[in-house]
Amino acid sequence: MDGLNLDKACRTLRRRDALMRKAIMRVGPCGIELDRNGFRMLVRSIIGQQLSTSAARTIWKRFLKLNGGRRVTPRKMLSFKKQQLRGIGLSTAKCKAVLSIAQSLVAGDIRLRELRSLDDAQVTGELIKLRGVGPWTAQMYLMFSLGRTDVFPTGDLGIVNAVRAIYGFNRRPRETEMLQIAECWRPYRTVASWYLWQALDIVRQGDW
Repeated sequence: MDGLNLDKACRTLRRRDALMRKAIMRVGPCGIELDRNGFRMLVRSIIGQQLSTSAARTIWKRFLKLNGGRRVTPRKMLSFKKQQLRGIGLSTAKCKAVLSIAQSLVAGDIRLRELRSLDDAQVTGELIKLRGVGPWTAQMYLMFSLGRTDVFPTGDLGIVNAVRAIYGFNRRPRETEMLQIAECWRPYRTVASWYLWQALDIVRQGDW
């Protein structure tokens, strides 16, 4: 990630939070991977909206096959018919979203490269102008395309479930409670979030 020392981030998280330390020890080295193709990251995030990780991965693989192994670009996206996108599992709303975003990029209504110089709130403000992009999709873009280090997607179901299980809630934690827990993770909440996602798999396997 941009300018981030992952070893330092993990040491800081382990020192500040005993339960996060357990997650880091159980999961192992941080494996965050960035996708610098901003449009591809947006498409992948939209595909993953409100889907399980496995379902999103399956549809993404179908999309890559449909794309023929070529670079994912707005112009290439506009060459697909809605029926083709529906055929690989995208909902009607998601089809309209990815095609609309592709059209906006081709028309120059938004330039993703220019987002790199903006702060997180400004990036989010620009992205949510696009059809189908809400706060969660903008956060995924910040984390996994721009490499921003201090993003905490409190609306992500996996994050919610991980916090509930690891931090001992017997109900869904409120956003304020999650933010309070995460305060000590600053400025590495992106790294902590990645560990929560990975740790949730361990929890579900009954091996926590």
